[in-house]
Amino acid sequence: MAQTVEMHIGAKSFFIELNGNDAARDFASRLPMELQFEDFAGTERIAYLNPKLNVGEAPTHMTPQTGDVAYYIPWGNLAVFVRNFRASESLVPLGRMSEEAWRALQSSGDESVRFGLRQ
Repeated sequence: MAQTVEMHIGAKSFFIELNGNDAARDFASRLPMELQFEDFAGTERIAYLNPKLNVGEAPTHMTPQTGDVAYYIPWGNLAVFVRNFRASESLVPLGRMSEEAWRALQSSGDESVRFGLRQ
């Protein structure tokens, strides 16, 4: 079953629609959490999770589109795509965010980003 979580950047809040897969459920079970994102190749914003997510039976291949939230298995990082990208192995789809949300994240610099369950 899909779930909605909140992402807070500064005083603004945005909703993220998570998928109903095992990896997305594991991410949601860890909330609230605060992460530091960094730019990766101008295509995604990434933040490392510790410990790594339990992927379970979640798909491990996707062709990410702008606004997709994913988990990259080898590095153990959360990835938010700010540009479309090619089909990729070891990339687990976690959910989607709105254009307003990914643009806010894209311009957040080194500001802390908080995630929590939707109230």
